[in-house]
Amino acid sequence: MLGIIKRDISLMFSSRQMILFMVLYVPFLLLMFGSSASEQLYLMIIVLYTYMMSLMSFSFDIAGKSRYIINSLPIRRNNIVIYKYLSVFVYFAITVAFAGVYLWIINILNLANVDYFNLNGIIIGIPTVMISTSIVFPAYFRFEARIAQIIHFIVFLTSFTIFGNVAFVGDKGILKYLSYIKLEHVIVVALVLYILSLVLSVVLYKNRDL
Repeated sequence: MLGIIKRDISLMFSSRQMILFMVLYVPFLLLMFGSSASEQLYLMIIVLYTYMMSLMSFSFDIAGKSRYIINSLPIRRNNIVIYKYLSVFVYFAITVAFAGVYLWIINILNLANVDYFNLNGIIIGIPTVMISTSIVFPAYFRFEARIAQIIHFIVFLTSFTIFGNVAFVGDKGILKYLSYIKLEHVIVVALVLYILSLVLSVVLYKNRDL
């Protein structure tokens, strides 16, 4: 498992597309929304960064790189699926560290006054990432990468729109409705959905021809 994640991270950070995304996405958000909603901005950054990193390894299927890695290692298909789901939490930790350093530098340079570590944002971010990836992962294990990326794009665009609404339009958005939802209920739903998604992905991937 450690060998696979090392390979995935190496491929990921050798991708110009991923590097540009990680460097330019934060300034893009600051340009669009400013730093007035610092906590919500931090949440948006760690969730969408983790989401993109979790799906980046799947995108290598288009070029055949990920498939080559899978076939070259003596690991059963269900273990590959389990690895993908567990790796989300590794990417989340990487994202928290990266965002912390990046946003701290922005603060030090007085470019914007933003949170570079927010425990509440991290607690909310974990189930949010679990829900979003649990929706998309089965598609990547069932369909070809190009088809799955269409589903990924829909989820990404929807998530971005929801986060923008929640974070930056206040009482006029859906934030006032989300305030009635208890965090512990969200965590339970996320956990159940994540497990069901994992089981579904195992079944789909076992029956898929590589």
